[in-house]
Amino acid sequence: MRGSSGSKAVLITLLALAVVLLPNHLPNVAAPATPQPATFFFHGQNTKTLNTITSSFWANTTQAWSGAAQTDQRTVSSSTPGTWHFYSQPGLAGNVSFTGPLTFILYFVSSSGTGGGTVITGNVNKITSTGTVIPLAVGSLSGTLISTTLAAYTITLTSNTYQIESGAIFDFQITITVGGSTARTISLYYDFSSDPSQVSVTFQQRMGITFYSSLNQTGVQTAFFSRNWTTPGRQVTLRTSLFDALGLYDIASARANLTSPVGSTLLSNSALTRVQGSAQNYTGLWSLNWTYSSNSLSGIYTSGLAMTDNSGVSAALSLSYTIFATWFLNLQAVSLDPSPVPVAGASVTLFVGAVAVYNGASDSSGSVSPQNILLRDNATYNIKAYWQGSLVNQTTNYNPISSLTIPLHLTVYSLDFSTRFLDGNANPLPQPPSAIQLAYPNGTSSPLDPSGAYLLPAGTYSISSVTWKGINVAASPITFNPKSGLTPVSLQIYDLTVVVVDPNGQAVSGATVALTLSGQTTSQNTTGNTGVLLFRALPKGQYVVQVTSQSQTIRNTIDLAQSSTSKIQFSAAPPSTSWVTQSLNWILLGAAVGGVLGYGQFYRMRHPFREEPFEYLDHLTAGGFRDGDTVLIEGDTSAGKTTICEELAYKSLQSAHPVVFLTYDNSDGVKKAMKTMHWDTAKDEAQGFFQLVGCEITKTQKVDNSLGVLENFYDTTVLDMAISSGLAEVNGEKPTLIVDSAYQLVERASLHGLTNLILETSTTLKKLKGRFFLAISRTASKSALVELEGVMDCILELSTANEVERTFTQLTVKKMRGRKFDNRPVKIRIHPGKGIVFQVPKSRRQKRSSTH
Repeated sequence: MRGSSGSKAVLITLLALAVVLLPNHLPNVAAPATPQPATFFFHGQNTKTLNTITSSFWANTTQAWSGAAQTDQRTVSSSTPGTWHFYSQPGLAGNVSFTGPLTFILYFVSSSGTGGGTVITGNVNKITSTGTVIPLAVGSLSGTLISTTLAAYTITLTSNTYQIESGAIFDFQITITVGGSTARTISLYYDFSSDPSQVSVTFQQRMGITFYSSLNQTGVQTAFFSRNWTTPGRQVTLRTSLFDALGLYDIASARANLTSPVGSTLLSNSALTRVQGSAQNYTGLWSLNWTYSSNSLSGIYTSGLAMTDNSGVSAALSLSYTIFATWFLNLQAVSLDPSPVPVAGASVTLFVGAVAVYNGASDSSGSVSPQNILLRDNATYNIKAYWQGSLVNQTTNYNPISSLTIPLHLTVYSLDFSTRFLDGNANPLPQPPSAIQLAYPNGTSSPLDPSGAYLLPAGTYSISSVTWKGINVAASPITFNPKSGLTPVSLQIYDLTVVVVDPNGQAVSGATVALTLSGQTTSQNTTGNTGVLLFRALPKGQYVVQVTSQSQTIRNTIDLAQSSTSKIQFSAAPPSTSWVTQSLNWILLGAAVGGVLGYGQFYRMRHPFREEPFEYLDHLTAGGFRDGDTVLIEGDTSAGKTTICEELAYKSLQSAHPVVFLTYDNSDGVKKAMKTMHWDTAKDEAQGFFQLVGCEITKTQKVDNSLGVLENFYDTTVLDMAISSGLAEVNGEKPTLIVDSAYQLVERASLHGLTNLILETSTTLKKLKGRFFLAISRTASKSALVELEGVMDCILELSTANEVERTFTQLTVKKMRGRKFDNRPVKIRIHPGKGIVFQVPKSRRQKRSSTH
């Protein structure tokens, strides 16, 4: 009875993204991990030679049948078995492995029945490119007679797993043995649709898709296409690379679908054309071109690809690309003054949702660089601009519709201080004051040069002092908002008129008049014929007016609180002290002082340093760190950055301020180190005042469950979430945030992303009146250190040095925004029970540097 066989199961496989194929000829690509069946059909062809084998009997996976059934006969007897060989062709294009079971389906008919002793055997051999025959698997069907009616006979072979190298071929060998002495003619039917003799083999990863990509008109792979391009440029090429270890002849089709952003079908089951690779190659390229119009819908287009082989096995992959109109945006950062001026140094970031897609900075002309910001018409943008640590622009829901160059107005205003100050009579000063001390809205302060013009963000400012000839002449703090400008300010600066007369009331000429304020002579001049001297623009204060004429000196004291006139009248000259007596007094006093100083010098040589506790840092920083301060602690390796962070944490807890401590070191080690210094935080942790977060790239084992673990420390988004979570969970007011150390962040993260994170975190902590300490190694790149230093309020530097074959550490205050500080380096050491101890030279006098 005739039967119709063939491959009954069609295995649909999806192409996974992380499966590695066999080595050598197979690329490292995505491929199905499941077994892939293929069916070799027997064909009769012209005689050819392959791998030293010459035959007209060949097998491949094609199903192009002859017009009539093909047969081949063997005369079979008990002494003469019947044997057929069918060879696979072409040679395998790539390495491939297969495993059992293998299935032979063979169509036989006999001139007479063969009886129960019939055995049908199927062998699978490998023939290498040099002609070596290597047996692989064998199976047999026993006790099944072959009748005079055509029928299908199935042999199942089980085997181990075998790898077949590129260039080898299969030899499918069929052998029939019969019993008895009667010879029979047995015919094998093949190469016909109703009785196609065949062998089904299950391979591992023999076929798949190397890639599926979208390319532009020039052949460059891209996922973005613009509606602004000309017609030729609006061509999208869908290209795929397919592989098949049997050879590309085995790939029956590659077809694609294409769907618009709204889900409508643009291509359905459209065939891709093979543009590279022959039937005997292992890999090849298929392409399909599709052109969109200038008014096509902007958005994401999706395409699915399916490849199918001759045996019906499929693999699938998808891609997506975006079509949009692109517009160029150029920004110029300018102030909000009636006549805007360029603002340099503004950091500008564009967001799509919460994702930053652009970051740049304004130059001296206000132009934001990089220029030509490429924007899509299918996205909504939000713009944030920071300047000197303040948010000075927040533009929301910006939708580009054309290419533009537009001003980016910042809430920054230009203020020229040089014309804002008057004397006590509301008259212009002869020149601007020497300095003013300006307090910023964030609580920091710094001195400014009143002769210049400054750009200031909107907010409430206060001028706490105006220095004129070394004296603060501001009657009280001067509060203003740059948005409204600064109205002219009258200062405590006055004129003093000195009139010198003799006992008869007549003008005295040639008299020397000197004004002394706080022990310093501020002005001196000589009277003319009128006996009158005018001293202009004097700062307020108690002056000593000394007038000398003809060896007679008169002193008078005057409190200058308004413009005044002082009349000095000479009388009889008082007796003077002998210069001999004065000299002797000075000699005796000098001897006494010299003795005391000599002993002090000897004592200082034996004991050059005095030790000060950690609180000495408050002296160096002019009163310590303030609410809202951001502090950068940079130092050499093992210089003590972590110990300073730990002691800062403990001091904050002692002051009832909660602490969130993010450490890149082992968090258990941090707790043990603090305990060694008698800084036990267990009680604070239990009460929710101390959060210790271990920052690690991968989660380590045996982590204390009470601690947070931050994975991907170099991901600033994850770090931002960890900081926000820690600040939300900690109890108490005025929190202290410590990050130790940021070296991994600087090395791995986007520096712009880290800078923006610092600015946003600083803004949050300023609102909470907290403080932010960030530690970093000085081994980081110089450019990174400069950018980080620019956004921090305060900078502490730890450095190591050698002295007389001994290494020591010194601390230097490099920056305290808006205040004076002592910038001289001080040696420090770590005391086992006291923590950081400052070793201060006893010869050092207290000094307040004007470095900012």
